[in-house]
Amino acid sequence: MQSNGFVYLNGDIIPTKHAAISPFDVGLLRGYAVFDLLQTINGVPFQLDEHLERFRSSAALLGLEVPATNEEMHAAILELLKRNGHDEATVRLVLTGGHSPDGMHFDPSTPTFLIITHPMFAMPEHYYTEGAQLLAVEHRRELPEAKSTNYLTWLRNHHRLDETGAVDLLYHANGYVSEAATASFYVVKDGRIYAPDSGVLHGTVGTMVLELASEQFEIVRGPITMEQTLAADETFITSSVRGVVPIVRIDDHLIGSGTVGPVVRTLMGLCNEVMRADASA
Repeated sequence: MQSNGFVYLNGDIIPTKHAAISPFDVGLLRGYAVFDLLQTINGVPFQLDEHLERFRSSAALLGLEVPATNEEMHAAILELLKRNGHDEATVRLVLTGGHSPDGMHFDPSTPTFLIITHPMFAMPEHYYTEGAQLLAVEHRRELPEAKSTNYLTWLRNHHRLDETGAVDLLYHANGYVSEAATASFYVVKDGRIYAPDSGVLHGTVGTMVLELASEQFEIVRGPITMEQTLAADETFITSSVRGVVPIVRIDDHLIGSGTVGPVVRTLMGLCNEVMRADASA
């Protein structure tokens, strides 16, 4: 984000260099905040309605009120994209509990609300053609159904991702996998797609992909063990800014043949088809 750009803060679009939040903001002092992230395609926000719905759901789980209508947020996002002049961008919505004089108490009806845009980053193509790696970490996110700003475990392990070239962390606890740190996670076995159904944040792209996949493949929703995962034919992640990414290695363990499998290839094609159609609309 360039210092001469613009952000949305509490109802106004202002120069980034003038944007400031209180040092007593409970999002800063206690990490009490949620966010959502989406990308543009041809400059148009992709799956905007789905992201706004999830943003409101995350806020509600923390007892926060989103201080804008969907129409107001849509207009603010479009204005930010125009002013910041991105070819393609990611859009980040952030909602904190707001001012807290003692770092504990706050008024949930007066939150701090930010919208920030960033230039869109490109995933390395080899992740899609050759597959990617996840690093397994024993962890379960607190209140996982909310997209909170707490990324402590991911940040503590980020150097390991850089060192190994892995694309993300895979969270697991008590023998069960849940999700990647920044993406949804799925397993393929014998032509069936297995999807965790509880204790996870349901992704917007993941939900779309499973709906498309259900016309060709059986979707099995429920707990997934680490044993199942390591014995899978294929595994993959989905995210709003990466689409469908095949996972061919978890730590040093190869998944299936260690190559991108036919089911995930099909899912990548289905996802890309929807995104291309949205881009040309």
